[in-house]
This record gives sequence, C-alpha cells and structure tokens, in this order.
Amino acid sequence: MSLVRVALRIAAVEALKGRTLVDGNVLDSQIGALDVAANGLLHTPQERPFVSVYTDDSKVTNGLELRSFTKSGHVDIVFEAGIATPHVVTDADTDESVIYEGVAATDANFEFHLDLTMRQIADALADPENEWAAIFNSLIRSFEQSQRSRASGDTNGVRLAAHQLKLTVDAVADPVRGVALKDSSPLALFFAKCETDLVSRMPDMARKVALMRAQIAGDANELQAAMRRYGMVFGEADAMLMTPAFEVR
Repeated sequence: MSLVRVALRIAAVEALKGRTLVDGNVLDSQIGALDVAANGLLHTPQERPFVSVYTDDSKVTNGLELRSFTKSGHVDIVFEAGIATPHVVTDADTDESVIYEGVAATDANFEFHLDLTMRQIADALADPENEWAAIFNSLIRSFEQSQRSRASGDTNGVRLAAHQLKLTVDAVADPVRGVALKDSSPLALFFAKCETDLVSRMPDMARKVALMRAQIAGDANELQAAMRRYGMVFGEADAMLMTPAFEVR
C-alpha cells in the first residue's frame, strides 16, 4: 500500500515531463510549490510555471480480507498547475509582458494556460506511445473519480492562479514480501524503467529503487506468502488446513 503510491507518483511525473506548457518543470511532491500563507493568500516560490504531482488520501473501504495491508484501495493522485506574474517574460519585439510568445500576461490568459496545461496532462497520461504513462496506467485498475478546482490570488501586485486535478484511482495491490515479482508485473516494469531511464540523471534513484526492492525481497514459501498477504496468525492458517499436517507413524 506504499510502494505502489511511490511508483504512481514517479511514473506520473516522468510521463508529463516535456509534454505540457511547463516543459520539464514537473515536480514530485514539491512541498510549498503552491502554498497558502498565514493571511490566507496563495503564494509560490517557483520561478516559472509548474506542475506538481503528489499522492494524497487513500482508503480501502471493503474487501480487507482479515488483516491484509497489501491492498492500495482508492488513492487520490493530485496534479497542481500554477502560474504567477513573476513567471512572465518580455517579448523581445514588442516589449510586452507575455506568458510565452504571442500570449499576453493577462488574467484570461493565465486561465487559458492552466486549462490547456490540464488538457495536456490528460493527453500525456492517455498517450499509448508514452512508456511512462503506460507504466502509470498499469498500476491502476480503474479511474473512480475526477475532480477539478481552481484558486487565484493577488498579493502586493503579484497575481497567482492555479488549477488542480484530483484523480481517485483504484490502484493495484502492493507485492507480498518474499514473493518474487513476475517480469511482466507493473512494479517490475517500473523498477526496470527507473534503472534504464532515471538512474543516470537522478543519482538518488538507484538508492530508492534498491530500498524498494529490499522491502519486498526474500524467499517466502506458499504458507508464509498466504499468511503475509492476509495477515493471518498460525491458528487461523491451521483452521483453514493451510499448515502442513504432521506425519502419523
């Protein structure tokens, strides 16, 4: 219920990089990328338009099967896009303040930028040729709910606008410790993609993948795997005739 959340977040971030108006400024759980100050006003320390991705609430409401902790349940994946007046640039030909070439830095165009960015997020995640999107979607059984919201503010002449997309997804279960991953499983494909695409440019990714692999490593037998999957005690396993029978002499 935790490793899948990590994989969902990283896969989503990588699936979006270079595919929206914010280009590569897609952030993984950037605390404070979009924040509310003590006076209730929005602010951001980001120096250019951004998208921040994080996993929020999750809940397993049924089918917990004894004391199982492997189910991910319904997970909220949040995409926040923001743009502020410090992010605008000056058009070299007209000296006009613009978001990008030909688009003036008006309130209406801030909203245009955010709506278009949200559409690009959806297209990137649904792109069959986007390998990271394919991994992201393989970690999800279904989309249960989609919610959109917006916020804006003006602090000392600094205007900020933001849109949020919250996807509630039915995520796949975490692997059981000690049970080898199949090469075609979503998490195995995620590990392989991280090792080929990310380790060379993100030095800490190798350590993260190693820690995730170590958490599910081991060699559990069939009984141990079942007991770990469902949180059984030996008495319950024995009552279900899962424990080995003693040999009668």
